[in-house]
Amino acid sequence: MWYIKATVRVNGMKIISWNVNSIRARIENFLEVAQRENPDIFLLQETRVEDSVFPMSYFEDLGYNIEIRGEKSRNGVAIFSKYPLEEVKSDLSEEARYLEAYTNGIFVASVYVPNGKEVDFPQYFYKLDFLADLKNKFLEFANEIFVAGGDYNVAPYPEDIYIKGYEGIAGSPREREAVKELRDIGYEDPMEKQGFTWWSYRQRDFKKDNGFRIDQFYLSPNARKLFSSGEVLRYARELNRPSDHAPIMCELK
Repeated sequence: MWYIKATVRVNGMKIISWNVNSIRARIENFLEVAQRENPDIFLLQETRVEDSVFPMSYFEDLGYNIEIRGEKSRNGVAIFSKYPLEEVKSDLSEEARYLEAYTNGIFVASVYVPNGKEVDFPQYFYKLDFLADLKNKFLEFANEIFVAGGDYNVAPYPEDIYIKGYEGIAGSPREREAVKELRDIGYEDPMEKQGFTWWSYRQRDFKKDNGFRIDQFYLSPNARKLFSSGEVLRYARELNRPSDHAPIMCELK
Protein backbone atom coordinates (compact mmCIF):
# COMPACT_ATOMS: atom_id res chain seq x y z
CA MET A 1 0.00 0.00 0.00
CA TRP A 2 1.22 3.50 -0.79
CA TYR A 3 2.28 5.68 2.11
CA ILE A 4 2.67 9.45 1.95
CA LYS A 5 3.85 11.50 4.89
CA ALA A 6 1.54 14.38 5.68
CA THR A 7 3.27 17.71 5.19
CA VAL A 8 2.47 21.38 5.64
CA ARG A 9 2.99 23.21 2.35
CA VAL A 10 5.01 26.35 2.89
CA ASN A 11 4.10 27.68 -0.55
CA GLY A 12 0.39 26.90 -0.53
CA MET A 13 -2.10 24.11 -1.05
CA LYS A 14 -2.67 21.63 -3.83
CA ILE A 15 -6.28 20.60 -4.50
CA ILE A 16 -7.42 17.86 -6.87
CA SER A 17 -11.00 17.41 -8.04
CA TRP A 18 -11.89 14.12 -9.72
CA ASN A 19 -14.96 12.27 -10.87
CA VAL A 20 -13.61 8.79 -10.13
CA ASN A 21 -16.56 6.89 -11.65
CA SER A 22 -16.67 4.40 -8.71
CA ILE A 23 -14.08 4.75 -5.98
CA ARG A 24 -13.90 1.01 -5.34
CA ALA A 25 -13.16 0.33 -9.01
CA ARG A 26 -10.45 3.03 -9.12
CA ILE A 27 -8.55 2.49 -5.88
CA GLU A 28 -5.30 1.63 -7.66
CA ASN A 29 -5.68 4.65 -9.93
CA PHE A 30 -6.38 6.87 -6.96
CA LEU A 31 -3.27 5.62 -5.19
CA GLU A 32 -1.20 6.27 -8.31
CA VAL A 33 -2.40 9.88 -8.51
CA ALA A 34 -1.96 10.37 -4.75
CA GLN A 35 1.60 9.06 -4.98
CA ARG A 36 2.52 11.31 -7.89
CA GLU A 37 0.79 14.49 -6.78
CA ASN A 38 0.48 14.27 -2.96
CA PRO A 39 -2.32 16.86 -2.81
CA ASP A 40 -3.48 18.43 0.40
CA ILE A 41 -7.12 18.00 -0.58
CA PHE A 42 -9.09 15.65 -2.83
CA LEU A 43 -12.62 16.57 -3.91
CA LEU A 44 -14.23 13.42 -5.34
CA GLN A 45 -17.43 12.84 -7.28
CA GLU A 46 -19.41 9.81 -8.41
CA THR A 47 -17.98 7.60 -5.68
CA ARG A 48 -20.96 5.23 -6.14
CA VAL A 49 -20.85 3.60 -2.73
CA GLU A 50 -22.88 3.74 0.48
CA ASP A 51 -21.16 5.34 3.46
CA SER A 52 -21.21 2.11 5.45
CA VAL A 53 -18.98 0.28 2.94
CA PHE A 54 -16.77 3.16 1.77
CA PRO A 55 -13.16 1.82 1.65
CA MET A 56 -11.86 4.27 4.27
CA SER A 57 -8.70 2.46 5.30
CA TYR A 58 -6.92 2.90 1.96
CA PHE A 59 -7.14 6.66 2.27
CA GLU A 60 -6.75 7.07 6.01
CA ASP A 61 -3.42 5.25 5.64
CA LEU A 62 -2.33 8.14 3.41
CA GLY A 63 -2.95 10.60 6.23
CA TYR A 64 -6.26 12.00 5.01
CA ASN A 65 -9.19 13.08 7.12
CA ILE A 66 -12.33 12.02 5.26
CA GLU A 67 -15.92 13.19 4.93
CA ILE A 68 -18.30 11.35 2.63
CA ARG A 69 -21.87 11.35 1.44
CA GLY A 70 -22.73 8.35 -0.68
CA GLU A 71 -25.44 6.34 -2.34
CA LYS A 72 -25.52 2.75 -3.51
CA SER A 73 -24.20 2.42 -7.09
CA ARG A 74 -24.79 6.08 -8.03
CA ASN A 75 -23.78 9.66 -7.26
CA GLY A 76 -21.63 10.19 -4.16
CA VAL A 77 -19.23 12.95 -3.10
CA ALA A 78 -16.26 13.03 -0.75
CA ILE A 79 -13.64 15.39 0.67
CA PHE A 80 -10.20 14.16 1.77
CA SER A 81 -7.89 16.60 3.53
CA LYS A 82 -4.50 16.40 5.25
CA TYR A 83 -5.99 18.89 7.72
CA PRO A 84 -9.00 18.64 10.05
CA LEU A 85 -12.40 18.94 8.38
CA GLU A 86 -14.87 21.19 10.15
CA GLU A 87 -18.28 22.79 9.49
CA VAL A 88 -19.20 19.90 7.20
CA LYS A 89 -22.52 20.26 5.38
CA SER A 90 -24.35 18.45 2.61
CA ASP A 91 -27.55 20.43 2.37
CA LEU A 92 -27.96 21.32 -1.30
CA SER A 93 -29.75 18.21 -2.56
CA GLU A 94 -31.48 15.10 -1.30
CA GLU A 95 -29.13 13.17 -3.57
CA ALA A 96 -25.44 12.77 -2.72
CA ARG A 97 -24.24 15.57 -4.98
CA TYR A 98 -22.75 18.24 -2.75
CA LEU A 99 -20.44 18.32 0.26
CA GLU A 100 -18.70 21.32 1.84
CA ALA A 101 -16.19 21.73 4.65
CA TYR A 102 -13.73 24.14 6.25
CA THR A 103 -10.12 22.97 6.26
CA ASN A 104 -6.75 24.68 6.77
CA GLY A 105 -8.22 28.16 6.59
CA ILE A 106 -10.40 27.77 3.50
CA PHE A 107 -13.82 26.45 2.56
CA VAL A 108 -14.03 23.73 -0.09
CA ALA A 109 -16.87 21.89 -1.78
CA SER A 110 -17.17 18.79 -3.93
CA VAL A 111 -19.92 19.28 -6.52
CA TYR A 112 -21.57 16.70 -8.77
CA VAL A 113 -24.13 18.38 -11.02
CA PRO A 114 -26.82 16.12 -12.53
CA ASN A 115 -26.20 15.01 -16.10
CA GLY A 116 -29.64 16.10 -17.30
CA LYS A 117 -30.01 13.22 -19.79
CA GLU A 118 -31.33 15.24 -22.76
CA VAL A 119 -32.42 18.82 -23.38
CA ASP A 120 -36.01 19.43 -22.23
CA PHE A 121 -36.32 16.09 -20.42
CA PRO A 122 -37.49 16.29 -16.78
CA GLN A 123 -33.93 15.53 -15.70
CA TYR A 124 -32.76 18.59 -17.65
CA PHE A 125 -34.96 20.92 -15.63
CA TYR A 126 -33.81 19.22 -12.43
CA LYS A 127 -30.26 20.02 -13.52
CA LEU A 128 -31.11 23.69 -14.09
CA ASP A 129 -32.79 23.86 -10.67
CA PHE A 130 -29.70 22.32 -9.08
CA LEU A 131 -27.46 24.92 -10.72
CA ALA A 132 -29.77 27.70 -9.49
CA ASP A 133 -29.51 26.33 -5.94
CA LEU A 134 -25.75 26.08 -6.36
CA LYS A 135 -25.61 29.76 -7.27
CA ASN A 136 -27.35 30.59 -3.99
CA LYS A 137 -24.85 28.42 -2.15
CA PHE A 138 -21.98 30.26 -3.84
CA LEU A 139 -23.50 33.56 -2.73
CA GLU A 140 -23.26 32.37 0.89
CA PHE A 141 -19.48 32.00 0.44
CA ALA A 142 -18.88 35.06 -1.72
CA ASN A 143 -16.74 36.78 0.92
CA GLU A 144 -14.84 33.67 1.99
CA ILE A 145 -11.87 31.81 0.54
CA PHE A 146 -13.97 29.16 -1.19
CA VAL A 147 -12.96 26.57 -3.79
CA ALA A 148 -15.75 24.47 -5.35
CA GLY A 149 -14.37 21.72 -7.55
CA GLY A 150 -16.37 19.13 -9.33
CA ASP A 151 -18.08 17.60 -12.30
CA TYR A 152 -20.43 20.36 -13.42
CA ASN A 153 -21.66 18.41 -16.45
CA VAL A 154 -21.64 21.65 -18.45
CA ALA A 155 -19.07 22.77 -21.01
CA PRO A 156 -19.16 26.56 -20.49
CA TYR A 157 -17.94 27.61 -23.97
CA PRO A 158 -18.27 26.20 -27.51
CA GLU A 159 -14.54 25.38 -27.60
CA ASP A 160 -15.04 23.14 -24.54
CA ILE A 161 -16.66 20.49 -26.76
CA TYR A 162 -14.89 18.86 -29.67
CA ILE A 163 -18.03 18.86 -31.84
CA LYS A 164 -18.44 22.22 -33.58
CA GLY A 165 -21.87 23.77 -33.16
CA TYR A 166 -22.97 21.20 -30.57
CA GLU A 167 -25.89 22.35 -28.40
CA GLY A 168 -26.97 19.03 -26.90
CA ILE A 169 -26.76 18.06 -23.23
CA ALA A 170 -23.83 19.77 -21.47
CA GLY A 171 -23.66 22.37 -24.24
CA SER A 172 -27.14 23.86 -24.44
CA PRO A 173 -27.62 27.64 -24.10
CA ARG A 174 -29.63 27.37 -20.87
CA GLU A 175 -26.98 25.20 -19.18
CA ARG A 176 -24.25 27.60 -20.24
CA GLU A 177 -26.26 30.53 -18.97
CA ALA A 178 -26.66 28.79 -15.60
CA VAL A 179 -22.89 28.44 -15.14
CA LYS A 180 -22.35 31.95 -16.50
CA GLU A 181 -24.45 33.14 -13.58
CA LEU A 182 -21.82 31.62 -11.25
CA ARG A 183 -19.21 33.78 -12.94
CA ASP A 184 -21.48 36.81 -12.92
CA ILE A 185 -21.61 36.80 -9.11
CA GLY A 186 -17.82 37.02 -8.97
CA TYR A 187 -16.58 33.45 -9.19
CA GLU A 188 -13.87 32.53 -11.68
CA ASP A 189 -13.07 29.30 -13.48
CA PRO A 190 -9.26 29.48 -13.72
CA MET A 191 -9.04 26.28 -15.79
CA GLU A 192 -10.67 27.75 -18.90
CA LYS A 193 -7.67 27.18 -21.18
CA GLN A 194 -6.53 23.83 -19.79
CA GLY A 195 -8.34 21.57 -22.23
CA PHE A 196 -10.81 18.70 -22.08
CA THR A 197 -11.47 16.70 -18.90
CA TRP A 198 -13.87 13.97 -20.07
CA TRP A 199 -13.69 11.52 -22.96
CA SER A 200 -16.14 8.76 -23.80
CA TYR A 201 -14.91 5.18 -23.57
CA ARG A 202 -16.28 4.60 -27.07
CA GLN A 203 -14.37 4.71 -30.37
CA ARG A 204 -11.00 5.57 -28.86
CA ASP A 205 -12.20 9.09 -28.10
CA PHE A 206 -9.36 9.78 -25.69
CA LYS A 207 -6.71 8.91 -28.27
CA LYS A 208 -8.44 11.21 -30.74
CA ASP A 209 -8.91 13.90 -28.05
CA ASN A 210 -12.63 13.98 -28.73
CA GLY A 211 -13.51 15.41 -25.35
CA PHE A 212 -15.62 17.76 -23.26
CA ARG A 213 -14.42 20.18 -20.57
CA ILE A 214 -17.06 19.55 -17.93
CA ASP A 215 -14.92 19.40 -14.77
CA GLN A 216 -14.15 22.79 -13.28
CA PHE A 217 -13.03 24.72 -10.26
CA TYR A 218 -15.00 27.82 -9.28
CA LEU A 219 -13.09 30.15 -7.00
CA SER A 220 -14.55 32.97 -4.95
CA PRO A 221 -12.87 36.39 -5.40
CA ASN A 222 -10.73 35.87 -2.29
CA ALA A 223 -9.71 32.40 -3.46
CA ARG A 224 -8.91 33.67 -6.95
CA LYS A 225 -6.32 36.04 -5.46
CA LEU A 226 -4.47 32.97 -4.16
CA PHE A 227 -4.61 30.88 -7.33
CA SER A 228 -1.15 30.11 -8.71
CA SER A 229 -1.52 27.28 -11.23
CA GLY A 230 -3.83 24.62 -12.62
CA GLU A 231 -3.59 21.49 -14.73
CA VAL A 232 -5.64 18.65 -16.18
CA LEU A 233 -3.88 15.44 -15.11
CA ARG A 234 -4.37 13.63 -18.40
CA TYR A 235 -2.04 10.78 -17.50
CA ALA A 236 -4.70 9.41 -15.13
CA ARG A 237 -7.02 8.86 -18.11
CA GLU A 238 -4.38 6.51 -19.56
CA LEU A 239 -4.09 4.27 -16.50
CA ASN A 240 -5.47 0.74 -16.47
CA ARG A 241 -9.29 0.72 -16.17
CA PRO A 242 -9.47 4.52 -15.90
CA SER A 243 -12.34 6.80 -15.03
CA ASP A 244 -13.70 8.55 -18.10
CA HIS A 245 -12.74 11.82 -16.36
CA ALA A 246 -9.21 13.10 -15.78
CA PRO A 247 -8.50 14.76 -12.42
CA ILE A 248 -8.09 18.52 -12.40
CA MET A 249 -5.60 20.18 -10.09
CA CYS A 250 -5.18 23.71 -8.79
CA GLU A 251 -2.65 25.24 -6.43
CA LEU A 252 -3.18 28.17 -4.11
CA LYS A 253 -0.37 30.41 -2.92
